[in-house]
Amino acid sequence: MDKIMERILGELGDHELIDRLLALPRSDLNSLLLKLFEMQTENIAPQELLKAYAMNRFAVPSDMSPLEYHRMEHRLLALAEELGIKGILLSPAAPIASCSAFGYVAQNNVVSALRGTEIVSDPTNMLAVIIADSLKRHNVDNKNPLYYCTTSRVLRAQRFPNRPGYFSHFGLFCIVSSGKDKGSYSCEKEMLIRHIEYYKQLLLNEAHAKLSIVLRKRNGYTDNDGFFNRMCEIIKGALPDVSLSLDFEDENNGYYKGINFKLYLEKDDSTFEIGDGGFVDWIQSMTGNVKERCLISCTAIDRLMLL
Repeated sequence: MDKIMERILGELGDHELIDRLLALPRSDLNSLLLKLFEMQTENIAPQELLKAYAMNRFAVPSDMSPLEYHRMEHRLLALAEELGIKGILLSPAAPIASCSAFGYVAQNNVVSALRGTEIVSDPTNMLAVIIADSLKRHNVDNKNPLYYCTTSRVLRAQRFPNRPGYFSHFGLFCIVSSGKDKGSYSCEKEMLIRHIEYYKQLLLNEAHAKLSIVLRKRNGYTDNDGFFNRMCEIIKGALPDVSLSLDFEDENNGYYKGINFKLYLEKDDSTFEIGDGGFVDWIQSMTGNVKERCLISCTAIDRLMLL
């Protein structure tokens, strides 16, 4: 238990309170918390609300032009539709633990809410949940890979540097694809090329710029060396005009499996990072099917607009 909780429980004189609360059924705990917040907000005056707004970094509006922002969203989604990637309009809420359940994101970095929800902090997780749910319900078939995308305004609780391009809330465009292992990495090949083709075309359309990639080796495949080498061959063969460099550091990073890639915009002798992606085991974990393959990629809309 951290020092803050120790202090609070010490002031309450009940160090077993948390254990008793956690032992409640989720529905009862949720009802209790809802009532506490209702009682806490009953006496908040408008002046107090204004003061709270001034102190709350999560509630401050973006400096971005809403018109230009939504125009950019439209261009991102329209290009995706042209390339056969289906757009999904997400809710601003996600099930609680939508990120932390996969083991690599601390819940403290997410803004948790009531009624079993949290504010969306990563739309790739939610698209993966939607795909896994559709697969379990037999509403879709991913023998041929599925490609979904979305734009989402997200909120994150960790503090970011106070400089242009870093915000507590910001927009993301992401693609999540799902397919079944067919052997010889053919599923992974098809998904990887589709993702990279999208970002290559995006930079050409938006900035008349070139895409370059840093391919980073990660553990997680039975034949890590063979898989990494095969993905390098695939990118070089299918996308010879995309600059490719390799990174073998931090192979034990557990977020991605096999590989992940960093995406860069190259123009006028300048290089800017615009996004990243890689293979994950999320859909495999949710469905219990070891044949499931999932590739995610993402770019920050606000950063694209600043560039």
